[in-house]
Amino acid sequence: MNYSAIETGKRIQKLRKEMGLTQEQLAKMLSISDRHIRNFETGERNASIEFLVAISNLFDVSLDYIILGKSAHKQVKEDLQIMLKNIGALVEKL
Repeated sequence: MNYSAIETGKRIQKLRKEMGLTQEQLAKMLSISDRHIRNFETGERNASIEFLVAISNLFDVSLDYIILGKSAHKQVKEDLQIMLKNIGALVEKL
């Protein structure tokens, strides 16, 4: 999976909208201009690490999700399914 400023921007926009925030409100919270938010959300401008960390903290999501779209929840679900399968195999042996 490769980094895409456009996809990262879409994820930021999605998170912002889920929180019911306007671009202006988010910009104010982060002490930047709403123009910067628009540029990040459209992928016209690459976000700085500081901005990405601030977004990650604000929306309580991982940087992996913001940058690459990877969901920690998906990995946890897969790990749990493997564990359940292994437990089932152990129960059968007993």
